[in-house]
Parts: sequence; structure tokens; C-alpha cells
Amino acid sequence: MTKKLLLLFLSILLSSSLIFTTPSFALSDAILDFFAKNGIYYYNPDGLSGNSDGCYEGVGSYDGVASAGLSSLQSAFVDKYHDIAAQLGAEYGIPWEAVMAQGILESASGTSRFARERNNFFGIGAVDSNPNNARHFSSPAEGWKGYFEFISNNPRYRNHGAFNHAGDPIGYIQAIKNAGYATDANYVPKLASIIKAIQNRSTEKDWESSDALAKSGGSFRSSNPIICSPTTAGNGDLNATALAFSWADRSHGINDPVDSYLQALNAVGLGNYADKFVQMGASCDAFVATVLRYSGADPNVPCCGANRMLNYFASHPELYEEVPNTGSSANLQPGDIRASSSHVEMYVVDENGNGRIASASHGDRTADHARGYYANNNMRIFRLRKQ
Repeated sequence: MTKKLLLLFLSILLSSSLIFTTPSFALSDAILDFFAKNGIYYYNPDGLSGNSDGCYEGVGSYDGVASAGLSSLQSAFVDKYHDIAAQLGAEYGIPWEAVMAQGILESASGTSRFARERNNFFGIGAVDSNPNNARHFSSPAEGWKGYFEFISNNPRYRNHGAFNHAGDPIGYIQAIKNAGYATDANYVPKLASIIKAIQNRSTEKDWESSDALAKSGGSFRSSNPIICSPTTAGNGDLNATALAFSWADRSHGINDPVDSYLQALNAVGLGNYADKFVQMGASCDAFVATVLRYSGADPNVPCCGANRMLNYFASHPELYEEVPNTGSSANLQPGDIRASSSHVEMYVVDENGNGRIASASHGDRTADHARGYYANNNMRIFRLRKQ
């Protein structure tokens, strides 16, 4: 988020009494539109969560039957990400079948290292001289969105007519190839065969083609419900935000927080905190405070200091219910906070339904949700009450 954009964001929040004041959840249309356009997570008890990531995460499941021309792995990839690709394709005027074929070819149907570790299905940011420069994305949905934004924001693709082929996948691939997207002389014919197979599967599934979407003015009909995170306090809203702000593995150092987490740290005012590890995103209390503040669930939660936060949770029973620590996760809900005088973390459930602990460690690691649930009888558990 640019400095100018950040100042605009803060001015909107301050004018709406949303930061460091009594929470007000009657958000104006202008603010909601600003949040949506900039991918900002916010708490909205009266509707669906306003995070663009969650709303693109309407993934399907593989039916177990591969189409002619597609392997089982490729078919599963197409089924899983069809809705994301088609919705973004309709929005940006780019044929989704072409982008899906690129994802299959460039990420080996989602199995490449960059796809698995960085949610980067298209090698965005990687160059021949430095492939490890590939960008990190906070979720698969953001990785897909990153491709469409990359093409849209680069004038050379527009200048080569990429956006003249909204319903023509082969024409689109040829246009971006001419603009220098790929150096492989056989890039277009390689993708053409994959595109044809995807089109066959699309017909079998009764999906709308990019041509049909273009002729209908970009109106997308989802084949799977688009999943936006539920907003019940302690059950989805905090969960979605914590997952989006943390890595799914522990291969990232203290200087490599998820992009959206670093932006959120600055937005809630912790980017200028006196502690350098708070500023870097390598502090347990700052992570939980950022999730609570940035989601809008509790804009007044103090930071920093684990013991200070523990005392705050315990002394505000009107906001936080204390949940018995039974030594198991059986009675926990996503978004529950575990706190002691020296550490604070959040229980979350990942996209595969696995209970995880989302946390950071002061001066040791940035935020991740790589660790499964573990018992700790020295921690107290607090659940944000439904407002």
C-alpha cells in the first residue's frame, strides 16, 4: 500500500470512528468499496466478510474422472480453480481457459515449488537470471489475482492487443507471447493443446466459456458457491484474517512476513512501534493485536506486551469469554486466543480443516500457522464475544 493510499485509508477510518474508539459496524458504502478495492479485511456482522481473498476462494472439488486430453492431476487442478480463474477472467477481460492452461504448464498443475511454497502459479517476479525472485502470495486466490493484475498493469501487453481477445484464448496467448511473456518458441502450440482439453472439460461441466462471458458483458455464473468467510466473532472472521496474515510453513525468516500482514501492521499503527521486531512482523503480541485491530473485531486491543494483552482479555469479560483449557482442541473455535504472561497466539482452522496455531515469535520468526495444535496448560483461552 503506497503512502498516499495509506493516508487516505487512515483518514477514512478516523472520520468514521473506527480506530481506537468505540467500534461502529455501520460501515458506509464508500468505506466498504475502498476496503474491497484494496483487499482490506474488515468485520461486518450484518453480511459477508469483505476480504477479496475469501470471496475468490470458491474452489470446487475433483470428481475423480479425468477428461480426454487432461491427466487426473490436471483435471483436479482445473476443477479446483475454475471459479477463481473464470471470475477474475470476467473481471479483467482475459480468457480464463488460457490462464488455466498457463497455470497447468507453468506450475505443473500446482505441484511446483513456487506454487506450493509461495502460491505463485505463474512465476510472477521470476526472471531467468534470478528465478528465486518469484513473488510470494498470501493465498492461492491472491496468487491467481496476482497474474491478472500483472498483465493488466503492464502496458506492453495492452499495446500488443492482449485485451482484444476476451473470448479467444489462443489469440490472447499469441498476443502476450508477442509482447515477450515467454521465450519458448513452442509456447503457443504447447498451450493450445491444453486449452482444447480444458474447453472439453468445460463443456462436460457446463461451465461458461470465456467467449460466453465476454458476450454477456462479463457476468460470471459460479458453478460452486463463492465462499466468503463467515463473520460470527470467534468463528471465521478472525480465522480468515489470521490465515491471510501468516505463512503456512516455517521457511520464512523474520524479514519475510506475508505482504498483507506487513501492510496491516502499518495500517494499525504498529509499523512505527519502538520495538524493531514488532515493526518487522516478528512478534507474537503484535500479530494477534494486528489481526484483532485490522479485522475491526477489536480496534482497541492494546499492544504490545503479552502480559499486558493477557490482562486486557481477562479484565474485559464483556468482550472476551474465558474458555476452559481442557488440554485439547475439542472445545476450541477458530479465532480463539491463547495467552500467557509471555506469549499470545491464535487457534485457527486451515483450508483443509486442520486445527493450527497461528503465531509469531519475538525476534525469532514471522507469523505462520505451520504448527498443529499442542497442549499447554499454562495458557488461558479467550473467545471474542459476538457483538
